Amino acid sequence: MIKILKKTCILFFAMGVIMTVDVSCKQASDRPKGFQSNAIKVMTINVWSGLDYIGTFKMGEYETPQIREKRYQALLKEIANLNPDIIAINEANFLPDYMKRLASDLNYDYIYHVGVAGLKIGRLGIPTNLKEGDGLLARKQLQLQQVGHKKLSGGGIITNCFSFHTQDATQVLEGRVIINEKPVFVAVTHWHASPPDTPQNRILLKELKETYGYSDDEYTQAIQQLEADNKWRNNESIAMAEFLKKVVPADAPCIVMGDFNTTIDSPEMRYFLSQGYHDTFLPSNNTSPYTWNPMENANIKKYYVTDTRTKFDSLYAHCTKINDLQPKTIDYILTNNVIPRTMIHSSTVCCTTLHDGYHPSDHFGVFAEILIQ
Repeated sequence: MIKILKKTCILFFAMGVIMTVDVSCKQASDRPKGFQSNAIKVMTINVWSGLDYIGTFKMGEYETPQIREKRYQALLKEIANLNPDIIAINEANFLPDYMKRLASDLNYDYIYHVGVAGLKIGRLGIPTNLKEGDGLLARKQLQLQQVGHKKLSGGGIITNCFSFHTQDATQVLEGRVIINEKPVFVAVTHWHASPPDTPQNRILLKELKETYGYSDDEYTQAIQQLEADNKWRNNESIAMAEFLKKVVPADAPCIVMGDFNTTIDSPEMRYFLSQGYHDTFLPSNNTSPYTWNPMENANIKKYYVTDTRTKFDSLYAHCTKINDLQPKTIDYILTNNVIPRTMIHSSTVCCTTLHDGYHPSDHFGVFAEILIQ
């Protein structure tokens, strides 16, 4: 009887091992292998927080919650039309709510990092309506994972749970997706905004000083601020290039998207491109369209356009406003040289359609189709 029990126990144990191995093998074979396609569709857009960034306890808001919701619905319609596989987002506010909602509505995975938040512990702190940052969304088959983050500028401490800073801060967030069982790296970034330090802007400052009676001290301060802001952005370019070299293997494809707040021919962009990157838009288009377009964007025309033919509180603010009313391309989808220019199938400015009288943002986005070898 004991021998029979022993044989029975051995039999059941063996069956259990076989079943366990079978289940494990089945789970391994069922494990997704990533996106099974050579073509990937990517999109970047600064969705606009709608804040004026003025205030201590609460930032001023340009629009009502109802209008902000209309812009969000317009964004969903644009995404539905474009059907991107990966989306880069700037100025998502309030985090993590914005990214959670968008990911849920699209049924995408997401990662994010807070960029500016003031003094915060969780949701509590000041300014009460500011917890803004950048994020990436991707189809679930792509198995999006965060692989790195770096604060590019700004003092203090900024995490997703806690922040302590009182000045502008910028960042880059790096993710990884799987395409045809191979890793592809995807980054979103947002650089500091300011007028470019060009001969034209230095001439403009002189003309404004003479026309509107700004003092010599104000002129000196404006020149110093212009130089400091451009140095700020140049340092961001250097820091981001160094960061990407550390987290992206040399032989891996990498896509970098976001609001760079500078034109493609600026010193800071020329430096970053020299580190092994190129713009996706230029190979497939003869003209450079504008992602910041005061002539066409309904939100800019409604909230930002002011009379510049009068004296401002400061000379630098006057120069900044005039620059803000000039159309320019400042949002990009870039790829590293592992993805040759010949692999850029198409690239266009997107989110330019009005929906119920509203554009999704004060920026237009960029959309590209890229072939991954």
